[in-house]
Amino acid sequence: MSWGLTIKIVNNTPYKLDVVNNSLGLLKTIQPNTEWQSDELTDPNNANALRFFQTENVWYMQGGISAGPEAGVYVDKGWESPTTISANWNANETEWTQSANGGYEILAWNQFEQGGEVAVQFNTI
Repeated sequence: MSWGLTIKIVNNTPYKLDVVNNSLGLLKTIQPNTEWQSDELTDPNNANALRFFQTENVWYMQGGISAGPEAGVYVDKGWESPTTISANWNANETEWTQSANGGYEILAWNQFEQGGEVAVQFNTI
């Protein structure tokens, strides 16, 4: 079976954003008002932490993207109070906007068994 995940992030916030993969470690630190796209990630148990910060190791917000051929796609913008960041998600053309805290299963396992792209645009509210 051939399976892969590509992550695309647009960071329209005043925060730096670390993308940390469960097996590969830090993939990228995305600067404010920039975008990034990952190489293809092929681990079938793919979890990626999203850590927003201005000061190293002092996280303003932590979210995540988890995806796999038998797990679908679960996205979590992260928890913050008050809410100042929204997320516009797109996983294989299924779109969802999130401004509240918590996560969401955007695709069931059989909607992502061939892999694909998960894109998110983080915006300051």
